[in-house]
Amino acid sequence: VGKKSSARKSLMGSAGDMKTREEIAAEIVPVPYKMYFVWIVRNQEEANWFYDVLSAAIKGPCKEIAEIQIYVTGEQEISTVKRLDCAERQFAGRPNWGRVFKEIKTKHEFDHIGVFLCGSPEIGRQLATQSAAFSDPASVGGCKFSFHKENF
Repeated sequence: VGKKSSARKSLMGSAGDMKTREEIAAEIVPVPYKMYFVWIVRNQEEANWFYDVLSAAIKGPCKEIAEIQIYVTGEQEISTVKRLDCAERQFAGRPNWGRVFKEIKTKHEFDHIGVFLCGSPEIGRQLATQSAAFSDPASVGGCKFSFHKENF
């Protein structure tokens, strides 16, 4: 009886009404409400290679939550740089991670932010350092960055 009562309570909302399937699923597997996708490429051709996938993502299921930033790090003639409409922001050069983390923390002062990397170990070290530096102490609460990586 105790288990049935507990299960019934977990299906009920605060007003005593039944929760929707989406509300129940969100409690089990939280879905991010914002995603910052930072992509570092050497040249315009590399950006073009993945353009269709990024464009489809921001026009489709991720349109409300995705913000894409592209950094082109290699030397390139300005006349060959093409504005990609899938990117909210485009930069020449490497990311200033301190600025990137500060902007995100300002927008999400009390959130837990996952930082995911599929890339070089050197960028991983930079992101791990910034994640720790911009996280508030656990005793205070506030913003926390958790870094996760996959190196290749």
